[in-house]
Parts: sequence; C-alpha cells; structure tokens
Amino acid sequence: MGHPTMDLKAYLVNIKGDLSGAVSAAIISIPLSIGYGIIVYGPLGSEFLPFAALLGIFACLLGGICASLLGGTQIQITAPKAPLSLILAAFVLPLTMSLHVPEPASRNILIVGLASLCVLTGGIIQLLFGVLRLGNLIKYVPYPVVSGFMNGIAVILILEQLGPLVGARSHISLYDIFYTPTVVQPLTLLVGLTTIIVIFCARRLVKGVPASLVGLVAGTALFYTLEKITGAADLGPVIGNFSFHWPQPDILPKIYRILWNINLAELFPRILVTGFVLGSIGALESLLSSLAADNITATRHNSNRELVGQGAGNMLNAVFSALPSAGSELHNMANYRAGGRTRLSSLLCGLLIFVIVISLGPVIGKIPLTVIGGIIISVGIGLFDRWTLELVRNLSQAGKQRKRIIANLTVTVVVVVITVCVNLIVAVLIGIAIASGLFVSRMGKSIVKRTYSGEQIRSKKVRSLKNNQLLEERGKGIIVYELRGPLFFGSADNLAREIEGALDVFTYCILDMKRLDEIDSTGAKILGQISKKVTTCGKYLLFSYLSANPSLSDFLRAMGVYDTLGEDCFFADTDAALEWAEDNVLTQSIDLVGAAAKIELAQMDVLRDFTAAEIDTLAQKLTTKTFGKGDAIVKEGDTDRRLFMLVKGLVGVRIRLPQSDRSKRLITYSSGVTFGELAFLDGSPRSVDVRAEEDAETYVLSPDDFRLLQEENPAIAVKLIRNIALEISERLRIRTNEVRALEQG
Repeated sequence: MGHPTMDLKAYLVNIKGDLSGAVSAAIISIPLSIGYGIIVYGPLGSEFLPFAALLGIFACLLGGICASLLGGTQIQITAPKAPLSLILAAFVLPLTMSLHVPEPASRNILIVGLASLCVLTGGIIQLLFGVLRLGNLIKYVPYPVVSGFMNGIAVILILEQLGPLVGARSHISLYDIFYTPTVVQPLTLLVGLTTIIVIFCARRLVKGVPASLVGLVAGTALFYTLEKITGAADLGPVIGNFSFHWPQPDILPKIYRILWNINLAELFPRILVTGFVLGSIGALESLLSSLAADNITATRHNSNRELVGQGAGNMLNAVFSALPSAGSELHNMANYRAGGRTRLSSLLCGLLIFVIVISLGPVIGKIPLTVIGGIIISVGIGLFDRWTLELVRNLSQAGKQRKRIIANLTVTVVVVVITVCVNLIVAVLIGIAIASGLFVSRMGKSIVKRTYSGEQIRSKKVRSLKNNQLLEERGKGIIVYELRGPLFFGSADNLAREIEGALDVFTYCILDMKRLDEIDSTGAKILGQISKKVTTCGKYLLFSYLSANPSLSDFLRAMGVYDTLGEDCFFADTDAALEWAEDNVLTQSIDLVGAAAKIELAQMDVLRDFTAAEIDTLAQKLTTKTFGKGDAIVKEGDTDRRLFMLVKGLVGVRIRLPQSDRSKRLITYSSGVTFGELAFLDGSPRSVDVRAEEDAETYVLSPDDFRLLQEENPAIAVKLIRNIALEISERLRIRTNEVRALEQG
C-alpha cells in the first residue's frame, strides 16, 4: 500500500502556503536547534561550540526530512526538543568529567559517538513501537507525570541558560549569581533580558513574523551596539567560527578504534537506559504534537506510521552524530498559521534551513550566546504547564474532588523535584510508579456503584397483593450490588470484605456486572472464594449480565469459576436474578399464594373487599378463557377492550422494538393480578403484546357485560372501577419507591 500523501498534485495545490509555513518554521528552528546543540555539547569546551550548533542543525535537516517522508502527520515539523536535549545532556555531562582518554580530541569524538549510540537506540525503540503497532500505548503515560516532567524541563532550561544570560564563560548556578555577583556582566544581562522581553512582546504585537526571530535580531543588534558605544572588547561569548559542512558518517568507526581504551561494560547499561528514555519520551512528544496538529487541521494522524518515521529519522541522526529530534507543537503551529497544509511544508523547511545556514554561516557564528540563552529561556517559560496552575487555582473549590486534585499535584511536584534535583530518567520512572500506585489505590477502594435491597427494588413480575406484602416484609434478605470499573487485584479484596460484612443481613446476594469493565485472575479467584463463603453460610450468590460481556464470561469459564459456582448462579440480567430470589422467598413462606395452583375468584386482588353476594353477581357477567403456553392473549394494536383476571399461570407483557422483529419483556403477571385495564377503561387500542408464559386460566369481563353491570348494579360497577384504580396505584407506588431507591443509592 502506498503512502497516503504521496500525491504531487495535492502538494502543488498549496505550494505557496506550504512555502510560507516552511519559512516560518525554519526561522524558529535555527536558533532553537543551535541552542539545544550547545546545551548538549557545550561542556566539551568553547572550541566545540560551532560544531555543537551544527549538530543541532543536522537534526532539523536529516531527522526532519526523513520523518516528513515516512511519518503519519500532515503538517508535522520535526526538530530537536528541549526534553530530548536535556536527557542527552544528562548523559554527556558526567562523561566530560569521568571519561579518561589519552587525547582530548579523541575524548570529544568518543563522547559524541557514545551520545550517538543513545540516539540510535532511541530511534530503534521508536521504530519498534511503530512496527509493533504500540503507538496508542505510548499515550497512556499519566498526564500528571507528563506535566511534572515538562515543568521540570522548563526549570532546567532556565537554570542551564543562566550562565550565557549573564555572560559567564562556564556553568554557574543561582547560588553563584547571588553570592558572587561579580560573575554577572550587566550589559550582557541587559541584552539577554531584552531578548526575552522582545520575544514576549512580539508574540502579542507582531503578526506574521516569528517572535523568536524578532528577539534574535533585536538582541543581537543591541549586543553589538552596546559593544560599539561602550568600547568593550567583549560583552560575552558568541557561537564562534560557524560554517556549514556536510556531516560525515565516520563517528562510529572512530569510536570503534577508541573503545578498547575504556570500560564499555560500565557504559553499556547507561546507553541502553538513556536510549530507551529518549525513544519513549520522543515518541510521546511526537504523538502529543500529532494530536495537536489533528486539532488545528481537522485531520487524523497515523500514530504507528508517525513512530516509524520518527524512529527512522533519529537513526539517521545518530549515523551523522546529530541531536535526537521529535515532532514539535510550536513549529507545527507556526507552520499552520503561515499557511502550511501538507507534508511538503516540512520538506521545504529542511531545505530552507540548509540554504540559510550555507548562505549565512558567518553571520550565525556571530550570534551572542546571551541571545541564544534568552530565546531558550523564553521557550522554557512557555513550557510551564497551565494545567498545573489550573489545579492549584481550583483547589479551594474542589469539594469532594479535593483529595484527587491533591494526589495529581503531588505526582506533578514529585516529578518536578526529581527532574531538577536528580535525573530526568529517574523522574519519569518514579512519576509513573507513583501515578500507577495512586490509580490502583483509588480504583481499589470500592467498585460498588450502589447497593439496594429486595425491599426497595422488585423484579418485573407483578404479583398479588398478599405476595407483595410478604416481599415487603422479607425483601431485606435480597441485596443487589451494582458493580462498575475493573474487578482486579486492587479492588477484589474490598468487595469480598463488603459482602462478608453483610452476611448476617442477606440470604440472596446479587452481583450486577453490567458496568464491570474487566476481571483479572485475582478477581476471578476471589469471586470463587466469596461464593464458597456465602454457600457455606447457607446463602446464595447470584451473578447477572455476565452473558452480555462475552470476554468476561469466557475468562471466568477459562479460570474454572463457572465450574466452581455452577451454571444456575448466572442470570441474563438483574431482573431475572431478582425474580428467582423473590420466588424462593415466597416458596419458603407457609403463607404463599402459589402461582401454579388455581386461586378462587374471591382471592383476586381486585375483588378483595367484595362480599360473597357481590362476587356472585359479578361472576354472572364473567366468562372463562384458558390459554396454552405461548398463546397470544392480547396483540399490540388490537381494539379488543376486555378485562382479564388471572387465576392461574403466568403471562408476559412485551413491547415490540421499533424497526425490528424483536420484542422486549416489560413485566410478567402472576395469579391474582388483573390486566388489560387501560384499554378497558379508556377504549384505546392495545399498546403491548401479552402472551402466556405457561398454561393460564383467566376470567374475562367484556365492555358490553360491564355496561349491563353498570345498569343493573351500579354500586358493584363503581366498586370494581375503584379497586382497579387502587391496583394500578399500588403498582405505581412500588415503581416510584424503586426509582427513589435507585436515585438515593
């Protein structure tokens, strides 16, 4: 299958806009790439600065073009990124102090080569992520960890640029600035601060021109103006003798010749760990940038293809000793705002950078480091995550969510502190561990959405008044637990303790699993333990809705839970489980009014206060009608207005589903119940189907016979209508109580 965007005509349609976007992105890329190159390789010495800047430029050229050709995002601009540069710098800096090689030049080559191995490993990791289709999994890093990491990166960026900002020729800290103020060159600091201020003002006031370019020009102009006015020979270091030359892929062979002089076994784990973190963070950065690009372009990127492109780009970067690169949201936004709409803009961006660097190499070499530092600091300030500030702002109004917000802030702060004070790699790993622990703790508290008893909630089986009274008295023995979320090692034990704590209350426990997302092996094992405990106490544990989730039911079968519990414990839905439990409660009552046995007419709920004489009078107007199992008693749309009094059996009320041949059960009537009363009273067509669920016997009152009853015995007719209304009222009361119980639950 070909690349979805390899359509030349599609490129040419927006070539002017793509060119404009490429210009904007290139102007942003050059100073940032130079700055990141200096951050990584600046510790190798001032004479290495031009080459360090060039290695940053190479990442835009090589990684950017490769990622644009192979990646899966339309307007993605790939460039060196602050997090990746700082991770690599954290690998390089200790080597400058601990790596001992006879020749200093060889040492620098070796350090660059070892760093390139880290970049190569990261590229391979990204490529594997894409090939194995793991693009979506990368996105599941908890956001508090991402936020803390980015805030930590922002702090480090600002602190790392303090030296260039004040004109120092070596690394200094805040301590040095406060307690050794002589290290600060006031005029150099003025240039750096001016650069920062101009950038932030340009973002609001200057349209169509990248703010970093405005700051670069303004800061550089001020630097040389002050130098001329004051006559100062040197206001601070500049990049140096910068000239573009094609990179030569000869670093790895040179490294091979030097490796015999060092302890590679000691460095190899560090290379692997650094490479893995580079690959993971780079993948996350690129995919987050792709998501942002989707939002502004109304398109959808291919995550796995994007990782393949970024991985290949970083592998190419490594061969030529360039910095690691990733998709950049800042560059994408500049590209899009200037008119870029296709991947041609990213290709043109790389070519423009090449042209600019070749033609303006000597000019680039004269850029003051304090200006570069100001640009990087402005980027660092922009990296601070507003989400964290929003959490802090909303903390006082959080209410019940206060603990959760505090937990998220804790993760963010811990990651920031570890990032700044210890190590970026360690920060990410610890942050993920803490976030995972908090998630497990939160999810493990309880998966019970709500609990209600058989006294509050009834099945859809409409029973006689006497049976309803019995269920009201003994319904507390039925408990339903509605579960939600995952039943896993963190929550299963809490569920077990909750059920075991209620053993003295219930006889029938129903676990409603309709909203259960997942069950792990621990959850399956504990379900078996709960069932054994409940059964040992002479009680029943029932399960509902498992059949609606085949993956869960299949897993429980595979774990042997069905064999342990028995198939009879599992019901299609909670209503079926409730009906079974209610039937058992009534069966165990000596006062049961049975459904299987035929009851007398006088036992009908609707005739509960009739005298014997009134019943005899009414009976003269009634006819008997029997139905076999499955027979239709009433059909939807019928104009039949007869009233039915069920004296034996069960009948089910079903409603037809729209645009389907299927129907859904609404309720089931048992003996002693009257049905068909709505059409009997208002003369409307039947709104549902009624079928016999087992052999049924009924008394039937037709509208004509009722009319005669009204004429001959109006008092009996009125009494019948009143009792029908009371029966309807009783049913509504039961359902109203159910709604109230569910809302309160």
